[in-house]
Amino acid sequence: MTEINKKISEVLKMSLDEKYEYFIRKVADFELIWGLNSDGWALYGDSKGNRVLPLWPEKEFAEVCAVDEWKDYIPEAIELENFLHKWVSGMTNDNTLISVFPTVISSGLIISPSDLNQDLLHESEQYD
Repeated sequence: MTEINKKISEVLKMSLDEKYEYFIRKVADFELIWGLNSDGWALYGDSKGNRVLPLWPEKEFAEVCAVDEWKDYIPEAIELENFLHKWVSGMTNDNTLISVFPTVISSGLIISPSDLNQDLLHESEQYD
């Protein structure tokens, strides 16, 4: 098993809360968020009719989820500053939620853009 596969396997075994903490730390550290794109960002609808944008802390985790209806999507990075200053307000205005760290068997942690924004800003302050 390659080092990347071992890391992916270990991280995917974490609880939702642990994966969320991992997500926040990695995104604040590398200043990148990963989504899936194919002439538009991968989205899905939840059971309450909300639009949900799946996001990952690293390219490899997004690649693992580029299957089934997202098989033609490729991982694309979003710079953290751009995400915090443009995406959060846009998603809030569009009533789009965020799925942090979904997997092929889990929808990840569903969170509002403003809550994710707050957690990322708080963590980013630790790096200044």
